[in-house]
Amino acid sequence: MSIVTLSGLTGGGARRLGPGIARRLGADYVDRLILTDAARHAGATVAALHEREERPPTRGERFTGMLQRILERAAVSGAAGDPYFGPSTMSLLTEEFEELPQPTITRGHEIEDEKYHDALAQVINDLAATGNVVIVGRGSPVILKDQPTALRVGTVADWEDRVARVMEVDRLERDEAERTIVARDQARAYYYKRYFDIDDPDDPKLYHFVLNTSDLGIEYATTIVI
Repeated sequence: MSIVTLSGLTGGGARRLGPGIARRLGADYVDRLILTDAARHAGATVAALHEREERPPTRGERFTGMLQRILERAAVSGAAGDPYFGPSTMSLLTEEFEELPQPTITRGHEIEDEKYHDALAQVINDLAATGNVVIVGRGSPVILKDQPTALRVGTVADWEDRVARVMEVDRLERDEAERTIVARDQARAYYYKRYFDIDDPDDPKLYHFVLNTSDLGIEYATTIVI
């Protein structure tokens, strides 16, 4: 059973490592975009169900279906049996950190934060329970820190490599990519502090090891994890 969590600085390489690690382990891969897609398609149409009946599902379709059921179960049961899995909770799974709504500091919002965190943890733990999965981000290294079969991997990279990766993936000019990196790093730090009371999301003690993907390269870093 392989459970790998990847996290790190924006452009640090976690999202580049994830698919390759999953492929070589024969594991499923989950990141923000996959969670977004699963949430969007959580309700299957009658036509889609008929189409599925006419041919056996692929492995990817089976995993997507499982992921949708996890999200639907969270939506129905919520944290501690309380139906509270609304748009704000879903945003914790699907939005970039800098796009998350900023809170109003009241006791009511503190209670909401606890429920959002519980719902988020429920989804991540359900994913880990599938037993063969690579999860990128969403606080998964912290949520699964007591899971003995989960390998927690941090990623860092040189500034120039981080900028180049964000420019490529997000199709941005250099100055905009640099602003994006700063904004996402700040928002990620805020997210960890708000939901996990962790001051530094890149503290090496949160991980089994941290990979410098600039020094190692993506391919060799993947091999190290395997």
